[in-house]
Amino acid sequence: MPDQLAHIRFARRVLAAADASVRARVSGDSPVFRCGTFGPDPLFNDPLPSGRAEGLGLHRLPGRVSLERMREPVKGGMPWAADYAAGFFCHYALDRMCHPELKAMAARGEAGHVAVETAYDRVLFARSRADMPSRITLSLSQLQAVAMMYEGITPSRFRADLRAYWLLRRILLNGKSSHIAGVPRHIRAKWDGLIPYREPSPGVRRGMEMLERRIDASVDEAAEQLSRYFAAIDTGAPLDPWTDLDFAGTAVPSATCCRD
Repeated sequence: MPDQLAHIRFARRVLAAADASVRARVSGDSPVFRCGTFGPDPLFNDPLPSGRAEGLGLHRLPGRVSLERMREPVKGGMPWAADYAAGFFCHYALDRMCHPELKAMAARGEAGHVAVETAYDRVLFARSRADMPSRITLSLSQLQAVAMMYEGITPSRFRADLRAYWLLRRILLNGKSSHIAGVPRHIRAKWDGLIPYREPSPGVRRGMEMLERRIDASVDEAAEQLSRYFAAIDTGAPLDPWTDLDFAGTAVPSATCCRD
């Protein structure tokens, strides 16, 4: 997954390029849209194994599995559902289109996946800090819309996961270890070598350049697919086969992809 700021900025570009009918119902300035661009990633911080399994599990299933969960809330006009669904779709789209190259680089020993993503977000943060406020807060009605995407995750539980996710990303972007004590213990070990900040290696720098090129090249394709997603919701049609790949951009065996 390209990291938080990359996802936010990509999603806003995609929304601006999508059909007018989509832009009319989704606000790129909504905190719910922003939260949607994080995809299932906040669940990685859940203190319970079941919550972490839900977040990881959705990444390993075809995108359509999670995207279908928002069909009825969006079609029924549930407040904030369209904003969250659009942001989430953009998260899936960018993961789907960037992960294959990131994984290939890691397999060749050129650069670690997480290291590239974190370093790239630090570059974006240095360019402009406007997309990284001190906190992100959702109301109860907004959290209720978000919770429609997940099995077993209540609005209050997601709120706690989101707070941990936001705190960790701020620490990663600032490259300081002074606030690491505020990160839950079960999360800290994953970021050894990234907190405190370390200068990116040449391989990581090449990965960042690749990621920026790939993001620029993916906007139009994602915008077209976002428009098709909302058209399918409105008409009751099946989701486009483009959503049959998982978040890593790979096909999922049929025996493991039909949970929903």
